Amino acid sequence: MAMIAAHAVLALVLFQLVNWIGEHATDFGYASTTLFEEPNESLALNFFIRALTPAVFMVALSAAAVAAGHANLRVGIYWIAIFYYALRAIYILVMNMHRLVSWPRFFFHSGVGLAAAWLVYQSLILPNRSLLPNLDTAGNELWLAIFAFLYAAANKVTVSGGPGNRRRNAFIQRSYDRAEILYGALINERISDDNLRLITYAVLIYEDYCRPPSVRILERLYFWKPERTTGVMQVASSTALTDEESVKLGTEKLSASWQRHAEENLYNRTLLVISDYNKDSNYSNRVFEVMEILAKRAAPQFRPAYDAIWSVT
Repeated sequence: MAMIAAHAVLALVLFQLVNWIGEHATDFGYASTTLFEEPNESLALNFFIRALTPAVFMVALSAAAVAAGHANLRVGIYWIAIFYYALRAIYILVMNMHRLVSWPRFFFHSGVGLAAAWLVYQSLILPNRSLLPNLDTAGNELWLAIFAFLYAAANKVTVSGGPGNRRRNAFIQRSYDRAEILYGALINERISDDNLRLITYAVLIYEDYCRPPSVRILERLYFWKPERTTGVMQVASSTALTDEESVKLGTEKLSASWQRHAEENLYNRTLLVISDYNKDSNYSNRVFEVMEILAKRAAPQFRPAYDAIWSVT
């Protein structure tokens, strides 16, 4: 039981490690599962990180265990790969990213990753020998050079746009349709200006993406905090808010800011309203991206309002 728990913890470490590597590899073509990426995706890089990292991680751990004189720790280490892919699938579902993921590619990477981990486990890890490099077999390193060459060549193959863009557009389309059904009457009752209505829907959709329902449920349990942000629009309050209550307060907050900046030109007014809602420098950029997809794809009735914002820049 202790070993299973240890493997689960190591799978979590691997999960965090892969996320860290991916975060720092986006400039090189790694396509993370987000709403806003527009990568020139490197097929080789994504395959190696997603499918082969667990096997490499297992070999590294086993080598350390054998070198430290604890070879028995390598037995059953294959479970790390199983837990890792299960954890990644659960994370995608819990964080409401399932509509942004290419599931055929996910299952392909998972299948190859599990097969590679099993092959490594059977042929390299279980045999009771050192996994550290052996200079007497340096000829075998030729194969490493060949694999490195194939990787470098494959890494030149990049793809952009395509299914990823369609999934992101469809995600925002569904988010908008749902928001309009649930909160459209409430928003329209309080806001008549199309520009502010567009901002409101964009903020709502982005906040819903950042804090999916599963996370919002947990946030409502933080009773020890004197003030916390809760609800779909993440409004700060001393009590836990329902999604509808947060939309009411969120629209009031946006409306007050809209009136406060009435003397600004439309672009600056929009930017200031979004910044008032959340001071994070990246926040306004993300909301603008949602606004663009809304106006151009999901809710074209907002296109005149969106174009008017940019006409004064």
